[in-house]
Amino acid sequence: MKHFRSTDKRLSSLSDWPSMSLTFAVCLLCWVLCSVYSIGFPLEKNTTTMPLWVLVGHLFNYKPVACFAGLFIMALVAYIMQRISDIEMLIRERTRLPFMLFLLLMSTNAGLIPVKEVSIVLLCLVFAIYELFYSYQSPELTGKFFNIGVLTGIAGLFMPQIVWLMPLFWIGMYQFRTLELRSFMASLIGVLIIWWFVLAWCVWKHDYLMFSTFYDQLTDFRFLSVEIFWLYQIGSIVVLLVLTVAFFHVKMDAFNNSVRVRQMLAFLLNMAIWSFGLILLYGKDSDSFLAVIYLPSSVLIAYFLENIRRIFRFVLYYFMLLTWLASFLLRLWIF
Repeated sequence: MKHFRSTDKRLSSLSDWPSMSLTFAVCLLCWVLCSVYSIGFPLEKNTTTMPLWVLVGHLFNYKPVACFAGLFIMALVAYIMQRISDIEMLIRERTRLPFMLFLLLMSTNAGLIPVKEVSIVLLCLVFAIYELFYSYQSPELTGKFFNIGVLTGIAGLFMPQIVWLMPLFWIGMYQFRTLELRSFMASLIGVLIIWWFVLAWCVWKHDYLMFSTFYDQLTDFRFLSVEIFWLYQIGSIVVLLVLTVAFFHVKMDAFNNSVRVRQMLAFLLNMAIWSFGLILLYGKDSDSFLAVIYLPSSVLIAYFLENIRRIFRFVLYYFMLLTWLASFLLRLWIF
C-alpha cells in the first residue's frame, strides 16, 4: 500500500484524550455488562447456522475466550478502517473518529457481543475494501481483484447473503476504472475457487450440508419483515438518520474533494445503501446486517462531523453516544 501521506493539521477536538477516554469507557461498560449477564453466550447455533461457524464456534465455548476474540476482531477491523481513512485522506482533518465510532456502534449493539459470524465477515470485508482502494485506476493488479473475490467467498461461508455484495465491488471497480474482463474474471474466480474447495470437501466427506444450508440461507427472503422489538431499534434509527444527513452532506460537499476521494466516499455510500437493502430483503438477522452498515458509516459519519461547526459536532456526537448507550441499557433491561 502507498506510504502514509502525513499532514500537519492537528487532531480533531473530538479525538482528544477526554473524548476518546469517555468513548472507550462506554464501550468497556457495554462489554462488561454483557459478560456479567452472559448476553450472547453461549454462542447461538441452530439448524440454519452455517456448518463452518458451528465448527469455529467450538473455539469460543469459554466466555473469556469468546470475549477476547470479539474484542480483538472488533478493534482490528476498526484499526484497518481508520488506516484506510488516513492513507486515502478520506477526511480532511486528522481524526480518530472512524475508529471511535466503529467501536461505539459495535459495542452498543448487544446483538453483536461477544463474537458472531458477522465479526469474521467484517474482517473479510474491510480487507476487501483495502484491496479495492489500493487498486485505484490500476486494472493490471489482477491479484487484488482475485483477493476481493476470495475474501467475499470466505465471508459467504459464514453469512451466505454477503455474496450479494460482490456486484457492489464490481460497481466500485467500474467507478475506479479498473473493471476489465481480466479483473472481472479474477474476482469471479476468487469467489468460485472457495466453493470449489468446499465442493471437494463435501464430496470427500459425502456430506452436502454446507451447500444445502447455503442455498436455504440465500433464498430465505422475508421482505420488510424485521421481527425485532422496535425499542431495540432506537439506536439503529439514530444511526440511519445521521447517516442520511451525512449522505446528503457528502454529496453537497463533493466539489471540495479530489476525484479520488469523491469516488471512494461514493463507494462507501453505496455500501451502506446496499447493506440496508439486505435488511429489507431478508428481514431477519438485522443486527448482523447493521454491523455491515457500521463499516462505511464510521467513515461517513466522521466525515460529516468533521465538516460542521465545533459546537454542533460536540452536541451531536455526545447525543449519539448517550442515545446508543441508552438503547443498549434498555435492551439489556428488557432481556
